[in-house]
Amino acid sequence: MAEEMKYPSVFACPLCGLFFEKTSSGVQCTNGHSFDRAKEGYLNLLVGGRLATSAVPGDTPSSLAARRRFLSTGAYGPIAQTVSDTIGDIDGAVLDIGCGEGYYLSHIRSPHKFGLDIAKRGVQMASKLLPDAEFVVGTAYRLPVHADSCDAVFSIFAPHSLDEFQRVLSPCGQWVTVTPAAHHLHQMRPKRDENILERERRRDEPPEHASNAQRVQFDLNLTEESAHDLFSMTPLVWQTAADAAPVTRVSVDVWVASGFKS
Repeated sequence: MAEEMKYPSVFACPLCGLFFEKTSSGVQCTNGHSFDRAKEGYLNLLVGGRLATSAVPGDTPSSLAARRRFLSTGAYGPIAQTVSDTIGDIDGAVLDIGCGEGYYLSHIRSPHKFGLDIAKRGVQMASKLLPDAEFVVGTAYRLPVHADSCDAVFSIFAPHSLDEFQRVLSPCGQWVTVTPAAHHLHQMRPKRDENILERERRRDEPPEHASNAQRVQFDLNLTEESAHDLFSMTPLVWQTAADAAPVTRVSVDVWVASGFKS
């Protein structure tokens, strides 16, 4: 279980940034700030008032359930494999920022896995999927993570802060992100006006901050159930009034970008 991990935890007190010590019910820092461990093994380090104004509350339980069903089909396997290959075999700490229900972290080749998400239900699901990893509920914009503690961090289709990447990465540590490219799921998107078309044109170029970027493209022929799950696990589900809808043939088009601590 996570509480029995011998590898030092990367997680820090979200109030003062100090190291944790284990207690009978969870953890406590030397300033006396304590946090109980849930029965699934995770810690809730999301502190009131620490959310950025641009932050969102995270995936809903229904979208997380759809995500678990869809990803379990292996449809996004090429994305998971590309991220895993980019990070490679690594013996140090790897942190998944916006880990959701844990699918992508399960593909990482490291014995020291850590995950964070703002959605408590996602962290609950991830903790059950990967009992040897350590998970917390927290915000990506002010990570409850020690500086220089991670050999790799990654974020897939999730909000993230490049400044926080740099802070928590160890010297020569690597970050990886996955973001939509121009044609990602365009068959499901709402009717495209000129503003949307301009955003799509910008996505034809790799992310500016990356030192390396690989474009991953493939088509999917889905069952009606999988198409509905894919639609439901994305922000498109909130755009039905703008004619967004699930379809069974879609194009996957993403940038897998990476860089190192500067």
